[in-house]
Amino acid sequence: MRSKTKSAASVMFLLGIIYFLVGTVFLVTGIIVLINHSAFIKNAVHTDALITLIETDTHRSNGKTRTDHDVWVKYEADGETFERILGYYDSRMHEGDIIEICYDPDNPTIVQTDSKLLELIFILLGGVFAVLGAIFLIINTVSRNRKKMLIEKGDRVVGVITDVVKNNNVRINGIHPYKAECEVVDPFSGEKYLYSSENVTFDISDLVGREVTVYVDRNNKGKYYVDIFELIDRYNADERIHDYR
Repeated sequence: MRSKTKSAASVMFLLGIIYFLVGTVFLVTGIIVLINHSAFIKNAVHTDALITLIETDTHRSNGKTRTDHDVWVKYEADGETFERILGYYDSRMHEGDIIEICYDPDNPTIVQTDSKLLELIFILLGGVFAVLGAIFLIINTVSRNRKKMLIEKGDRVVGVITDVVKNNNVRINGIHPYKAECEVVDPFSGEKYLYSSENVTFDISDLVGREVTVYVDRNNKGKYYVDIFELIDRYNADERIHDYR
């Protein structure tokens, strides 16, 4: 068994941070670009332009095929004819089409369209990633606080690992985590309570049959925490003992 343990909760916490940071960067970038683009469009001169050429460049990256498009447009500004790359492509564009463009009155070579699609995509993706990251972080924080409260104020009982199952309802980094099933028997009433550990990112089947500490809310036995990681650390420590008696 691995000496360094990693819970699915810690993985989700890391993913939450990554998702939130990436989402925030996308969101802020999209908003800044949208503001700058809107300011440009507000002060730009609108005119018609002819699509003279659409250049395509197909290349493979990470096993995926990607095609880039450069759209050349010809337009007139201040009595002069300009031909520039637009910096924007739409699958509905064809050579020979007439489209509306906007150019900077102080520098007619700077040309854009009034489409805000790219900025909106950045904002939408950023918002989705940021929200997902925030949800992961909130769930992780609530779970940690609940665990801490159970350890500090709950009843400490001993259970036995009866089985280890793969959690097919969850996938982390492309793999299904594992959960330990345990039972706790009340020594006074003989009643049996069945509990499950949190998700673990590697197989812990070697722990079947071992005792594990369980913290239970004394007022609600349905609220509990199986301290599977204390058991894993204890198991790893036992593995380093070589008894030749």
